[in-house]
Amino acid sequence: MDRVELAETLPSCSRCGGSLTTSGVMPHEDASGFPIHLELCSSCDTDKPAAGALLRWFATGGGHDMARVHEGADLMTEWTKEAMAEQGWIWSDHNGR
Repeated sequence: MDRVELAETLPSCSRCGGSLTTSGVMPHEDASGFPIHLELCSSCDTDKPAAGALLRWFATGGGHDMARVHEGADLMTEWTKEAMAEQGWIWSDHNGR
């Protein structure tokens, strides 16, 4: 990841127009040259395995509980992998795993 930027507000979900829980822009572009946007929406993503797990973590207060930060980091990583795969990208760490 190149950098993390926090924002007071998030854009609307590009799929349903509803509220996003979180959103990210990947440091690479899609085949058309546009930035890859990852969106986590409780209306659109609840049925997806990793996205649903991350949404449940947020819904149960995980985002405000320092004892659950490692759980949240793991869930965020799995959601990123899932969302990237939907864009045709495959997660790869620097160790080639």
